[in-house]
Amino acid sequence: MPIRAVIFDLDGTITQPFLDFHAIREEMGLDRNGGPILEAMETMTAPQRRRAEAILSVHEEKAVAESTLNVGARETLATLRERRLPIGILTRNRKDNAWAVARKHDLHFDAVVGREDGPVKPDSFGVLHLCRGFAVAPAEAMLVGDYLFDLLCARAAGAIPVLLANHDRAGEFARHADFTIARLLELLPIIDHQNHSSGCRCQIQEKRCTE
Repeated sequence: MPIRAVIFDLDGTITQPFLDFHAIREEMGLDRNGGPILEAMETMTAPQRRRAEAILSVHEEKAVAESTLNVGARETLATLRERRLPIGILTRNRKDNAWAVARKHDLHFDAVVGREDGPVKPDSFGVLHLCRGFAVAPAEAMLVGDYLFDLLCARAAGAIPVLLANHDRAGEFARHADFTIARLLELLPIIDHQNHSSGCRCQIQEKRCTE
């Protein structure tokens, strides 16, 4: 099937990794290796959760203020927009922070799904929600991310999982991806190849990117 929409994770994918989750857990009083923060917050009492949310908000807002783009992010998004492919952002962050990143770096996102919108990755909710908004089938969408939850989310929704292998844990996650790329610009020839194979009229540069 042709690729008709592309969905990206935010931190670590569009922007360079910034959030120190170990430090955030420690500040919240959680075990340093205690697993995903949002899920841990679900088990907290109301006062504990309010405190944890305040701590997380401070870290996330700092991440926006000090954010820098990953190599090729601007060019990749600009090319997708030129090709009229909808661009979605699916993040476990708050959606306001994603829009703030877009404003800071003058990026164009067509839609953003954040944690306040519904179940977070690895649940399929965000992909399905974005695909409905873009009027595309999940199988016609790619989800690009740097972490396991991105890949599992794509797989659960029936979308195409693409791993951005820009960190030392990428090898743990690669088996869950249909494609593995080292830089975001490597996504474009994959889309060209997929669309060429589906009979789409576009300029083709065939190249499959592997680890």
